[in-house]
Amino acid sequence: MTGPITEPALRKAAGPLDHVRGNALEWEMLGTHGLKRRKLGEDPETGHVTNLVYIPEGWRGGGVAHFHDAFEEVYMLEGSVTLDGNHYFRKGVYFYRPGHIVHGHDERSEEGALALVRSDGLLSLQLIHEPEQPIEYPLPAADDARGHVFELAIADVAPQPDSALPEGWMIKTFSTDPRSGARTLEALVPAGWQGEAAALGVSWEAYVLDGALEGAGETWGAGDYTVGASDTPLLGATASLEGARILVWTFGAAS
Repeated sequence: MTGPITEPALRKAAGPLDHVRGNALEWEMLGTHGLKRRKLGEDPETGHVTNLVYIPEGWRGGGVAHFHDAFEEVYMLEGSVTLDGNHYFRKGVYFYRPGHIVHGHDERSEEGALALVRSDGLLSLQLIHEPEQPIEYPLPAADDARGHVFELAIADVAPQPDSALPEGWMIKTFSTDPRSGARTLEALVPAGWQGEAAALGVSWEAYVLDGALEGAGETWGAGDYTVGASDTPLLGATASLEGARILVWTFGAAS
């Protein structure tokens, strides 16, 4: 992405704070190798999509190195998966793979996995039958200001306050686009919090990882997803008895 993006998040749902109960969605097949997904939100014009992806135990992919034109952004919720037959992405890690990064030399998962996967377009496979390296590597066309976040251990990211969020909340920032200001972060809501979440000043999408919040006349629990405009407070949050963790994607720099 090379500039501020403000509209795709809103096109991924019926409107701001549309309550998508992810755990109630039907699983649908994804590709031809046994993957399944729950499609949380999608912009049909651009192909920008956010999925909950299930990888079954004993899964094997196509086994041919490839790249995509779109980026892949992944938050591992359960299990583990390897894309090169050697290094495993495991529960509790985040990675961001820009477009035009060769990967997928040997895709498999012995134990299965569950992950949140987000991309900014169709993940069509461009096959590389004779890869230059046995691990992920960029092609000359790769150009993404976030860079290639190969693996980030979420537990190792130090929480920090953020002026856009209520007092007492903390965030863990996973990646930032210095060109557009877009960010991916985890918002940490303390137990017993009461207040009023402010508008973020940018459009956003969010997925509740665990815990629960009250807001906009709704109870937001684990597995729930929604989007917001620049003037929409995050989840419309007003209280959280038990606390919560929320994965948040923002689009562009705050105005």
